[in-house]
Amino acid sequence: MRSRSYFLMSIFAGLAATGQTQASQIRQPDPVPTIRGIEGTVRFDLYQGYCIVVHGSAGTLKNLNFVLDTGTIHSTFDTRIAKKLDLRDEVPAGIVIIGGREQAEDAVLPSLEFGPVQRSNLEITTADLSFFQKTLPVHIDAIVGLDVLGQGPFVIDYPARVIRFGLAAALPVSVPLRLDGGLVVFDAEINHRLVHLLFDTGAASLVLFKTDAHLGSGANTGAGGGPDSSGDSQSKQVWLRSLRVGLEEFRQEPALVARNPKPSQIDFDGLMSPVALGISRVSVDLKGGVLAFSR
Repeated sequence: MRSRSYFLMSIFAGLAATGQTQASQIRQPDPVPTIRGIEGTVRFDLYQGYCIVVHGSAGTLKNLNFVLDTGTIHSTFDTRIAKKLDLRDEVPAGIVIIGGREQAEDAVLPSLEFGPVQRSNLEITTADLSFFQKTLPVHIDAIVGLDVLGQGPFVIDYPARVIRFGLAAALPVSVPLRLDGGLVVFDAEINHRLVHLLFDTGAASLVLFKTDAHLGSGANTGAGGGPDSSGDSQSKQVWLRSLRVGLEEFRQEPALVARNPKPSQIDFDGLMSPVALGISRVSVDLKGGVLAFSR
């Protein structure tokens, strides 16, 4: 039986895991269904200054904690929830994270709901999500990814702690977005060099994959993380001379440099955390192909 592998690009997960990434087949994401009429708001709690957590239900289970993560393609539920719902694991799988890979299984969730968002018979991944306990004060039951969030446009309002689903908001800065392997990617400039970044609400920092080509001479290196199994540093901090997204320029921004978990299959240069850049509101419209934000 052939195993499957899914992207979970959040930095908090990557720094909590260890081990080398294994080469395996990457399952192409299923088309995200467009559901007309999805409108409304849902309040969220913000942990560690970046991690969005909402309350929802799965099957017969209520009051669950879901992390909303645009850096995840397929929603992933904790194995504990899968056992309570008696979900049958169908195909061995794995979730790819920065610095490693976690074992996972495929299953079908009968129903999922939070705020105005509802899905039935959702194909999910189940895995051990206990690593969240190292960084968050609440137990996380699932990571909800773009397979659910991408049903329509939405706006994340960090100061108000609200996500609004419906028409995309008109915000001061906008850039074209595209889906790369099911993930939201856009173009930016780092030290006047073109880069392709993943929009990742689950990332605590701006993260760049190891290469000196896009850093240029304007990146100052700071203290970094511990060594990985190859003897290299897992992550190190650099200071960017400039970062330009659309017409907005950020100066002297810190970033982490980490290993690319899938160098032959990930065609972007790093992850952009909106809160790490001081972004207060961000709008995502997959159908319209627009990422917009305000500071």
